[in-house]
Amino acid sequence: MAAKAFLLLVAYYPLVNWMIRKANLPLANLWEEIMLLVFLVFAVTTSWRKIGRLVTSPVVLTALLFLSVTLLSYAANTYYIGAYIQEARLAFEPFMAFVILWLLVDGDAGGLLRETLPHLVASATIVAFIGVYQYVRKVPIPAQWLDATETGVISSRAFSLFGSPNVLAGYLETIIPLGVYMAVVRTRWYERGIAVGCVLVMGSGFLLTLTRAAWLSAAGSFFVGLFILNPALAVVFAAAGAGILIAVPTFRLRMTNLLSSTYVDKSNNLGRLFRWRQAFVNLIDHPLLGSGLGTFGGSAAQKYGYFTGISMDSVWIRVLTETGMIGFALYVSWLSSAFACVATRFFRSKDKLWLFASVGLLALLVNLFTDNLLDSWAIALVMWSLFALGAVPEADE
Repeated sequence: MAAKAFLLLVAYYPLVNWMIRKANLPLANLWEEIMLLVFLVFAVTTSWRKIGRLVTSPVVLTALLFLSVTLLSYAANTYYIGAYIQEARLAFEPFMAFVILWLLVDGDAGGLLRETLPHLVASATIVAFIGVYQYVRKVPIPAQWLDATETGVISSRAFSLFGSPNVLAGYLETIIPLGVYMAVVRTRWYERGIAVGCVLVMGSGFLLTLTRAAWLSAAGSFFVGLFILNPALAVVFAAAGAGILIAVPTFRLRMTNLLSSTYVDKSNNLGRLFRWRQAFVNLIDHPLLGSGLGTFGGSAAQKYGYFTGISMDSVWIRVLTETGMIGFALYVSWLSSAFACVATRFFRSKDKLWLFASVGLLALLVNLFTDNLLDSWAIALVMWSLFALGAVPEADE
């Protein structure tokens, strides 16, 4: 029951978080940490016998090694500890969802995920619908959300409750495949109809974010997943996706602008490509341990004046420049070992639930190359919860 209650909070997190902060309740800025602490204490108290096995699991081992390297990097660079703590909290606090679920869930993780799916899809559908409404009503957006050639042609982008179209896209790309799974496996016509309707709303909200990186990462991930199921389905999907991009002027404009000289010039002039180059310059000065977690490209670095630009727009490159080649190798091992738990569960059981979960997670991991998406609790909690359910030992293990 505790595991299910926790998963329900994760499923409805965007809505609950919005209501708590809108109501300006006491400790509203700390409610996520309080929630995690309460569940963690309960999990450790009731399932302490499993702690030894948890600590020796590849995901937790690589997490502890990465944490050790970040501490060593901080000691080597000796900078303001507040910057380290802020960035470390963003990296490790949502990981507690993995620890909590690993301890609380016994046996049928797949069954628990199936019970949670309707809630996760329902919440994402509401969030997506708000984004669609914003786009239709042409809610004003900051000028920097559009390329120069798009101003006056595109009037809005969907961002829903997150305040960022990129975050909304990253959230939806993780959940849409699970909605597709529901539409495929439901047998009653009305249940399938509701699931299809939810997928259409989520898909519309996802497309109307006009987030190119998310489009490409989701398309590639879906293509891989469908190819595993049936190569013919993958070909049809690719053709349909290309047709949509060609047929819809707004989508076509967004994609063609990505290759334009105007976009490249903007990106090179204090834009994404400029910041990426600066990250590698920083790495040359600190190749093994980086310049320290919270010093380059993240929210902590901006807050404390270590990085004057906007976000690095890449989790992978930020971790590389902040923790060096050693930290980066461990970070990749950490997330890839977690993803492998979900993917191998599909290959071992042939349960399509895990394939569709893998599709969404793969899209998110690829998308981390161009966005700092794990700063969002909504995304990080879903990611680590799915990783946990894939990693929980089965009854016969």
